[in-house]
Amino acid sequence: MSNKIKADLLQQLIELERQLLEPSVRQSSEMLAHLLSDDFYEISANGLIFNKAHVMSRLPDEKVPQFYNQAFNGRMLSEGLAQLSYQAAYRRSVKCQLNYSVRMSLWRLEQQSWRLVFHQGTPCGEFILHLDD
Repeated sequence: MSNKIKADLLQQLIELERQLLEPSVRQSSEMLAHLLSDDFYEISANGLIFNKAHVMSRLPDEKVPQFYNQAFNGRMLSEGLAQLSYQAAYRRSVKCQLNYSVRMSLWRLEQQSWRLVFHQGTPCGEFILHLDD
């Protein structure tokens, strides 16, 4: 099997990834439940591990940070399992400094819907933001 991802699937996964940053999605338990796989887990940039239940209890009440993401790459790990990596910068408010990270997500096809099964953010050095990306 080739690990090349089709352009339309890459675009779809980028859109799904970006939906998870939308306040309306983050504040909706129903939408989060649909986007996150039941066995989802995340390793945060500070090394903490969160499962779906923790994310579902935390995100709806969290103040949404200001996020930028760019330089997306994708590949197929197997049929129905895709890896998405990208650069991200975020800050808690406009007065805060940006935090830079490299992100990786694994998306799995479950009952004809792509669901996030794993996400990790690793701090990295500053990079140039391309706000039109």
